[in-house]
Amino acid sequence: MSKIEEISNFIINQHLKKNRYDNLPESLKPKNIEEAYLAQSSFHKNIGRGKLGGYKIALASKIQQELCGINHPIAGAIFKNEIHNSPCKIEMEHFPGLGLEFELAVEISNDLSKDVGHFNKDNVKDYISNVYAAFEMIIDRGADYNNIDPYSMVVDNAWCGGIVLGNPIHDWKKINYEEQKSVLYWNNENPLHAKVKDSNPFESLAWVLNLKLSQNIFIPKNSKIITGSVIKTRAPKKGDKIIYEIPELSNVEIEIH
Repeated sequence: MSKIEEISNFIINQHLKKNRYDNLPESLKPKNIEEAYLAQSSFHKNIGRGKLGGYKIALASKIQQELCGINHPIAGAIFKNEIHNSPCKIEMEHFPGLGLEFELAVEISNDLSKDVGHFNKDNVKDYISNVYAAFEMIIDRGADYNNIDPYSMVVDNAWCGGIVLGNPIHDWKKINYEEQKSVLYWNNENPLHAKVKDSNPFESLAWVLNLKLSQNIFIPKNSKIITGSVIKTRAPKKGDKIIYEIPELSNVEIEIH
């Protein structure tokens, strides 16, 4: 067994045994971020959750990066059969250490390979077919947030447990995302407001695509990419009903059972 397989198998066994999240032991720590992504790819192939349907960004903010001791975001993948449409009911027992994040998701309009060139926040918009309000289901498995090794988190697929998509935004290209606000409704609590721009969604999208293409990963048409949460991750409880919306454009609803 190669070292890459040993690294991914450690994380896979944590999942299969339903263990609390723990960083990789020193003997298995990837020597660099490239080795961590190779182990993540092995995780994708061997965890038994099916084919990939897209990608995510994590540790997008400087505060999160400083907490983990790195100076850049990290990426994970979204499994195709873990992409759900709103309204969605989920069984909490299937998501150990469940947290919800509140994001923009985009759908890629073309097959993408390395020869497409470098993306930025402007030209990346030419490769989008749909934009949605979305939830990401984070599965942190009870991680100690004061002791997170970013390479271990990379191998663990950046904790992605799936996404829920709202309705696509009609005429999404005409929206002023610098001014657009979003709203989170959590049961009967007072609504929480945020600006869509707070996650720098198109910069995040460009970063994810550039990273994956630099790894010689082919990104097929209709892949879904989520672009980072505009509101702090929150852990739901059974019975919660949560709606995240971009008013009059897209809303996404989830019930926790």
